[in-house]
Amino acid sequence: EQSDIEHRHRCENADGKNTNDMEDLNHAIDKSGKTIEHLGNEEERLLDDIEVLEAEIKKTKKDMDEALALRNNEVAEFRQAMKDDTDAIAVLQQAMAALRQFFDKNNIKLQLLATRHG
Repeated sequence: EQSDIEHRHRCENADGKNTNDMEDLNHAIDKSGKTIEHLGNEEERLLDDIEVLEAEIKKTKKDMDEALALRNNEVAEFRQAMKDDTDAIAVLQQAMAALRQFFDKNNIKLQLLATRHG
Protein backbone atom coordinates (compact mmCIF):
# COMPACT_ATOMS: atom_id res chain seq x y z
CA GLU A 1 0.00 0.00 0.00
CA GLN A 2 2.82 2.43 0.77
CA SER A 3 4.30 1.80 -2.65
CA ASP A 4 0.90 2.51 -4.19
CA ILE A 5 0.73 5.83 -2.36
CA GLU A 6 4.23 6.72 -3.46
CA HIS A 7 3.41 5.72 -6.99
CA ARG A 8 0.26 7.87 -6.91
CA HIS A 9 2.29 10.85 -5.61
CA ARG A 10 4.84 10.38 -8.39
CA CYS A 11 2.06 10.25 -10.98
CA GLU A 12 0.35 13.32 -9.53
CA ASN A 13 3.67 15.19 -9.46
CA ALA A 14 4.44 14.11 -13.02
CA ASP A 15 0.94 15.14 -14.09
CA GLY A 16 1.38 18.54 -12.38
CA LYS A 17 4.77 18.95 -14.04
CA ASN A 18 3.27 18.09 -17.42
CA THR A 19 0.50 20.63 -16.86
CA ASN A 20 3.06 23.29 -15.92
CA ASP A 21 5.22 22.38 -18.92
CA MET A 22 2.19 22.62 -21.21
CA GLU A 23 1.30 26.04 -19.78
CA ASP A 24 4.90 27.19 -20.28
CA LEU A 25 4.92 25.88 -23.85
CA ASN A 26 1.57 27.50 -24.65
CA HIS A 27 2.86 30.79 -23.25
CA ALA A 28 6.01 30.46 -25.36
CA ILE A 29 3.88 29.73 -28.43
CA ASP A 30 1.71 32.80 -27.76
CA LYS A 31 4.78 34.93 -27.21
CA SER A 32 6.39 33.60 -30.40
CA GLY A 33 3.17 34.29 -32.33
CA LYS A 34 3.16 37.88 -31.11
CA THR A 35 6.83 38.22 -32.02
CA ILE A 36 6.12 36.85 -35.51
CA GLU A 37 3.21 39.28 -35.90
CA HIS A 38 5.37 42.19 -34.72
CA LEU A 39 8.19 41.18 -37.08
CA GLY A 40 5.70 40.88 -39.95
CA ASN A 41 4.50 44.42 -39.25
CA GLU A 42 8.10 45.60 -39.01
CA GLU A 43 8.88 43.92 -42.33
CA GLU A 44 5.97 45.74 -44.00
CA ARG A 45 7.13 49.06 -42.54
CA LEU A 46 10.70 48.44 -43.69
CA LEU A 47 9.55 47.43 -47.18
CA ASP A 48 7.55 50.67 -47.35
CA ASP A 49 10.62 52.61 -46.21
CA ILE A 50 12.73 50.88 -48.86
CA GLU A 51 10.19 51.76 -51.53
CA VAL A 52 10.23 55.42 -50.47
CA LEU A 53 14.03 55.48 -50.37
CA GLU A 54 14.30 53.85 -53.79
CA ALA A 55 11.95 56.50 -55.21
CA GLU A 56 14.05 59.24 -53.59
CA ILE A 57 17.24 57.71 -55.00
CA LYS A 58 15.68 57.54 -58.47
CA LYS A 59 14.61 61.21 -58.22
CA THR A 60 18.04 62.25 -56.95
CA LYS A 61 19.75 60.42 -59.83
CA LYS A 62 17.39 62.12 -62.30
CA ASP A 63 18.11 65.51 -60.71
CA MET A 64 21.85 64.79 -60.87
CA ASP A 65 21.59 63.82 -64.54
CA GLU A 66 19.67 67.01 -65.30
CA ALA A 67 22.20 69.10 -63.36
CA LEU A 68 25.08 67.43 -65.22
CA ALA A 69 23.43 68.06 -68.60
CA LEU A 70 22.81 71.69 -67.65
CA ARG A 71 26.40 72.10 -66.47
CA ASN A 72 27.73 70.49 -69.64
CA ASN A 73 25.59 72.85 -71.75
CA GLU A 74 26.79 75.84 -69.75
CA VAL A 75 30.42 74.75 -70.16
CA ALA A 76 29.90 74.35 -73.91
CA GLU A 77 28.29 77.80 -74.09
CA PHE A 78 31.14 79.31 -72.05
CA ARG A 79 33.75 77.71 -74.29
CA GLN A 80 31.94 78.97 -77.39
CA ALA A 81 31.74 82.46 -75.88
CA MET A 82 35.48 82.36 -75.11
CA LYS A 83 36.20 81.26 -78.69
CA ASP A 84 33.93 83.98 -80.06
CA ASP A 85 35.68 86.60 -77.89
CA THR A 86 39.12 85.35 -78.98
CA ASP A 87 38.03 85.44 -82.62
CA ALA A 88 36.65 88.96 -82.14
CA ILE A 89 39.95 90.11 -80.64
CA ALA A 90 41.80 88.68 -83.64
CA VAL A 91 39.43 90.48 -86.05
CA LEU A 92 39.87 93.76 -84.14
CA GLN A 93 43.65 93.36 -84.21
CA GLN A 94 43.51 92.74 -87.97
CA ALA A 95 41.29 95.81 -88.42
CA MET A 96 43.68 97.93 -86.35
CA ALA A 97 46.64 96.69 -88.38
CA ALA A 98 44.82 97.45 -91.65
CA LEU A 99 43.94 100.96 -90.42
CA ARG A 100 47.54 101.59 -89.31
CA GLN A 101 48.77 100.41 -92.67
CA PHE A 102 46.24 102.64 -94.44
CA PHE A 103 47.14 105.70 -92.35
CA ASP A 104 50.88 105.02 -92.72
CA LYS A 105 50.56 104.53 -96.49
CA ASN A 106 48.62 107.78 -96.84
CA ASN A 107 50.79 109.76 -94.40
CA ILE A 108 47.94 110.38 -92.01
CA LYS A 109 48.84 110.84 -88.34
CA LEU A 110 46.82 108.96 -85.79
CA GLN A 111 45.68 110.95 -82.83
CA LEU A 112 43.43 109.89 -80.08
CA LEU A 113 41.11 112.70 -79.19
CA ALA A 114 39.48 112.92 -75.84
CA THR A 115 36.37 114.99 -75.69
CA ARG A 116 34.69 116.09 -72.58
CA HIS A 117 31.08 116.73 -72.28
CA GLY A 118 30.46 119.38 -69.77
